[in-house]
Amino acid sequence: MLSHNGTKVLAPVNGVATLTPDQKYFQIKQDGSWSTNAEYKFQTYDLGSMLQAFDDGALASLDLVNTPLKDYFTKFNPNSSFSLILSPFSRYQHLDFEEMTLTSMKEAFHSFVALLKTVFPKAEVKNFFEIQNLQFEHPNGIPEYFLHKQFQWDVLKSKKALNTYEVLYLGAETIYHLLRKLYFGEPFTKRHLAVFLVDRKGRMDLEPRQYFLTNGQSLAFIPANMDKRYKIASFDTVFEAIQPMDVQSLGYFNIYEHYSITLYEKLPISRKEFSCIDCMECNQYCPTQANPIQLIKGKKEEFDKDKCVSCGICSVYCPAGIDIRKRIEEVLV
Repeated sequence: MLSHNGTKVLAPVNGVATLTPDQKYFQIKQDGSWSTNAEYKFQTYDLGSMLQAFDDGALASLDLVNTPLKDYFTKFNPNSSFSLILSPFSRYQHLDFEEMTLTSMKEAFHSFVALLKTVFPKAEVKNFFEIQNLQFEHPNGIPEYFLHKQFQWDVLKSKKALNTYEVLYLGAETIYHLLRKLYFGEPFTKRHLAVFLVDRKGRMDLEPRQYFLTNGQSLAFIPANMDKRYKIASFDTVFEAIQPMDVQSLGYFNIYEHYSITLYEKLPISRKEFSCIDCMECNQYCPTQANPIQLIKGKKEEFDKDKCVSCGICSVYCPAGIDIRKRIEEVLV
């Protein structure tokens, strides 16, 4: 329908696209509904027809920021050797896409793996879906950390491999939507939204609640169908800087940005920053030993930004409420 920031955006049936008041983003308001009962249908592809399907379906990487799949795959020469990683995790693992893929789309998944080996004959395909009991623990879904952990590469090498296209990385949610297009004829106009609840005492209810929503769909149904106690909402995870909003002002579903939403009984406490107590919790929980405590001490040069994967764990575990995440962003700019 339109192209924005290099990504093709498809409208749902009877969708109406407008610009936001700040003229920076498109918003799509649904004026109709669309549901399908597509069944698996084996299709034969070569590299060119596969890339065209990616473009037609408006497929984007849900692991790498602002990366249309057609553009991403084009970076890899079919006659070159590189690693092709199939990860069973999504970036924040809001839902188990590995299980969803292997239960309802198993035949399509195996067809896709065979296709990859055909169109990239010299690539080394690493299929981590085949590894049993591979457990998710944040930040396993962040591409550079996944490579770091699975291959014992240092983080800098992992980042370089991704940036110089030595590794083609596909996470589980990206694969899920890729299969829907290639073998079920479904373009990227729908995405799962996981909903979590947090009570007044800060306890999170992890009972799975998921909705498969159309791009631009109104989110007004969420407060209408939830307990009225939950008045505050946020699209951010606990590992990100939470931007709370009134649950009645959720607006419309953005397929490229929204994947989970947390509803709160009361406004999350704005943590007041206290002085560092030298507990070293940030360093202890840092999965890559990037030495984040040095940012608190004002010794930026001793923080190893090459090791940082911006996972947010250091801020979550800081008992003094120090927003280390913000300090990291300042250093990484």
